[in-house]
Amino acid sequence: MLPHYIFLAQGKFIRCISDADSKTVRLIHAFDEQKQLLLHGNFAQALVTLLQTPDSGVSPVLQILEKQHDWLAGLSQASLTPTDFQQMVLGDELGLLFLEITDQCNEQCIHCYASSSPACSDFLSLDEIKQILEQARSLGTPFVQLTGGDPLIHRNLVEVVAYAHGLDFEGIEIYTNGLLLNEKLLEQLLPYQPKLAFSLYSPDEAVHDGITQVKGSWKKTVAAMHRAQDMAFQIRIGMAVMQQNAGHEQAMLDFVSREFYLDKTHVRFDPVHETGRGKDLSTKDISLMPSQNSHMPDSIKKPRHHQVVQTDKVESDFVAQPIGRRGKLAVCANGNVSPCIFNREHVLGNIRQQTFQEMFAFKDKGLGNKNPSIERWNNCQYQLSCGDCQMVAYTLGAQDE
Repeated sequence: MLPHYIFLAQGKFIRCISDADSKTVRLIHAFDEQKQLLLHGNFAQALVTLLQTPDSGVSPVLQILEKQHDWLAGLSQASLTPTDFQQMVLGDELGLLFLEITDQCNEQCIHCYASSSPACSDFLSLDEIKQILEQARSLGTPFVQLTGGDPLIHRNLVEVVAYAHGLDFEGIEIYTNGLLLNEKLLEQLLPYQPKLAFSLYSPDEAVHDGITQVKGSWKKTVAAMHRAQDMAFQIRIGMAVMQQNAGHEQAMLDFVSREFYLDKTHVRFDPVHETGRGKDLSTKDISLMPSQNSHMPDSIKKPRHHQVVQTDKVESDFVAQPIGRRGKLAVCANGNVSPCIFNREHVLGNIRQQTFQEMFAFKDKGLGNKNPSIERWNNCQYQLSCGDCQMVAYTLGAQDE
């Protein structure tokens, strides 16, 4: 059986599994696996013919299915190749920008997707960051997450937050371990009220310090969280789950409730992604306790958007993909731009050499669909949690295709 993604009208897409032996085709909603349709006979053949000969025109047979299933609107004109590369990556607009302002970190976590450490030395300059923010704002009203490395190390962090605040983004979040979050820095950030997310890997101090490879880091992170909360910053916890802390989720929820009076919506559990140092960790067999939240602000948790960052199964009543979707971009500290912070394999370009618009104008499209691969399909499912990111990675194909 061969997997594809099929692009419909208005930037929509669906998953497609074709079986040559049974001569069937299974269509699956991109974000709701409960919506499936198995095609036989003339319907299956009509879709195969359309995809193999895209200039064959509108298929009357497939138009019948469109009238029966709203989520298949545009199937009669479907294609393996997206008509617009920018729309394939971003959907209707940019919804989330990961901005790694430095890859330097004062911890050396065993699972770090960016392979950050004290020895790293890449920084985006303040002028470069301003240009990136301006370009991102021209693509939508995204939520901006400043990350790294640890963004607190960047000497221009306050200026970055101030500039982003002036551009009226959906929201601004600083993702940090908190080791450098002192009262002076909090006072400087206070006028702009960025959200603060802290990486905390266990309520057990020894387990956390073992993961960060920095003795005493748990105490410093927890103390920083208290300082931020005392100054009325909105805080949350991100817990990457791996073999070392698997099963600590409920204990973390209890700890956060007891220590910070926060409920489960302020804690997010994510699997370790197989990138960076995470490639050395086997996490496929770990079952996560479902997260109850996304760090996205309530104002974009609307039915017209899919959840831009979500590791759990998306409920069908939350997603209304036929109406629209918002994508994401990640800018690394060396200037490389990728479709997702965890999909570093696909480099769309470098912000020091091209604008976002220039990157979208010159990329090939649909390489993965033209060269379907079960192995690459499985890699996309393992390495990326979001269905949207899986589609983009698979459609871009392997770098050597």
